Amino acid sequence: MQLTAGVVLGLVFVSLLVAITIGLLRRSRGGGAGAKLSGDSPATVAQWTEGETTRLLSSAELPGLYLLRPRFLSKAENVVFLLLRAAFPRHEIFARIRLSDVLQVKIGPQGMERLRAFRKIANQHVGFVVCDRDMTIVAIVDAKEPDQVINPRDQKLEIIKQRCLQAAQVKYICVYPPQLPRYRELREQILGPAGDLV
Repeated sequence: MQLTAGVVLGLVFVSLLVAITIGLLRRSRGGGAGAKLSGDSPATVAQWTEGETTRLLSSAELPGLYLLRPRFLSKAENVVFLLLRAAFPRHEIFARIRLSDVLQVKIGPQGMERLRAFRKIANQHVGFVVCDRDMTIVAIVDAKEPDQVINPRDQKLEIIKQRCLQAAQVKYICVYPPQLPRYRELREQILGPAGDLV
């Protein structure tokens, strides 16, 4: 009778060991099919977020890791900003705005198609956004630095940006300091001939 109880106890021990090993293997591989269907548990997400936040906070405390930029706008951008302020005294001018803050992906594309469309604009910026008092976008103005050397990748991104703005039917103007238009010419170019009345 004791031999039989010893064999049963051994079988239970071996079964427990096999179950633990299988569980550890599934966990190290990212979970089985059941885990993929149910998603991460809230505890797992909270642990990752807490750990990630702690890591980011500790890296932000390193002395000398971050420096204040000497200027918010470059000298050429500052000249264009002042030109826009003179041309549009009753409008709001915003500088260095993300393209995704100006454009949105229209309703219709779904899934990967929508994600691809958003990725085209996600990391791009525009120099200036001109808005009326109701914060309706009137025009987008980019300032190009004089003698700026553009690498091929940036040229492709610039073409994508221009095509996206054209598809959104927003007025887009690119100015090249020091060959700037007069503020009245710029105003007429954006608002049209009746721009002086606005």
